[in-house]
Amino acid sequence: MLDRRFAIRTTAVVAGVEAALLLGYAVSIAFVAATQGLSGPNDVSSPTGVVVEVMVFVLFAAGLAAIAYGRWHNQGWSGAPFVLVQLLTLTASVPMAIGSGGGVPAGVLATLGAIVGLAALIVATYTNDRTYSDEPVNLTEPTAHQDEARKG
Repeated sequence: MLDRRFAIRTTAVVAGVEAALLLGYAVSIAFVAATQGLSGPNDVSSPTGVVVEVMVFVLFAAGLAAIAYGRWHNQGWSGAPFVLVQLLTLTASVPMAIGSGGGVPAGVLATLGAIVGLAALIVATYTNDRTYSDEPVNLTEPTAHQDEARKG
């Protein structure tokens, strides 16, 4: 069975990677707009539309970074937003994964990341005594199992 600490850290890493990817996407939008000019639908091909689009992705990335921090430190408040983000990710990634074209690999990776994150959250929540615990876990102190291994 998976260790609870490992599962907690896995949720943090999933959220952190998602935050980094969203920030990178925002930077790439700004870079393309600056180097190649504006093109596409009028809603997003105006300077204001590009700025708003970039800011939305930057703010979403900042929120995900905060969730990653909360998951790393097993803060109870970070669980619900983590689930919401993973469900939103699945909403966008599953159609990409089963579609055709260049988005399929990204869709498959995003889908797998969201599933791994949700599975790790379930393991982190229900590991050991199978009851929900909102208490923060001290991830720096060794577990009882690790203490016994050192003594034995």
